[in-house]
Amino acid sequence: MTLNTLVLILSLFAIQGNGKENDSMEMRLEKGHALMETVFDRFHINYEMSRLHKVGYYKESVSDSASVYYLAEGIVDIYIPCNLNKTENAYVSPIKARKKVFKEVDSESLLLGNASDMARSSIWRPNSFLDEKHRDDYKFSYSSDDTFKGSDVAIVEFEPRKEHGTTMGRIYVDKNSYAIVKIEYQPIIIKSRVWKNITWTEEFTYRSGAYELTNVHFHGEGSDNHYQYDATLIMDQLEVVSKFPEHEVFFQDEVPLFDRAQDELDESFWEGFNFLRQNITTDQLLTAKNH
Repeated sequence: MTLNTLVLILSLFAIQGNGKENDSMEMRLEKGHALMETVFDRFHINYEMSRLHKVGYYKESVSDSASVYYLAEGIVDIYIPCNLNKTENAYVSPIKARKKVFKEVDSESLLLGNASDMARSSIWRPNSFLDEKHRDDYKFSYSSDDTFKGSDVAIVEFEPRKEHGTTMGRIYVDKNSYAIVKIEYQPIIIKSRVWKNITWTEEFTYRSGAYELTNVHFHGEGSDNHYQYDATLIMDQLEVVSKFPEHEVFFQDEVPLFDRAQDELDESFWEGFNFLRQNITTDQLLTAKNH
């Protein structure tokens, strides 16, 4: 980090309150880019780099403004490639799964491969807007100060600066570690036959010396139908692994994760996985009584 960058970062964190009304756009851009330069420099320090085995809770639903069509949830094994691997998504294998169909939905309308895509953060996902080869496509502008999970954060807004940029959103940066602890972003959709709009939210938690992706939420609205799609993935790290198991059957993008799910909603579903349930809010759980 250069001396000029350090001076800009210190001036950013010395601002009291929002600061947005008093800063010119040029100054906010300068502060935003200085802050993100430090964030990028610390990627390999702040985040777990190893190949990981996690267990997760995944839920998805299809609904419209009036009712729910389909709900499904599962406990899944997740194997995430080393973060230096920029070509692979995560591999997902269901441990147990259940679903409830309230109205028939065409299988083509389900979220194929979504759990695998969600398990890798935007920090390391192949072709992400935060990837080194794409960062220059974006403008990063300091927005304000805030708190997130009890920590002081700076919020940086980003948007495309060139025609190659495809995403816009907000990045929450921890002021002490310069780690990204939350990202909210929307892909810019132009003339899509599938999506009208999409919103992603990713949250990171500091555990055992490094930050890791723990909560992801996806919301999308179909462009040619009235469906709304929601998916949530909550993960808990189990272990660092040297290689992926060869005996497990992983679900790829062309196979629905809940193709062979059970239609049972009793409490036995959680046996052995109460540690996951403790991290899930009531409204994230699959319940039939309210639908």
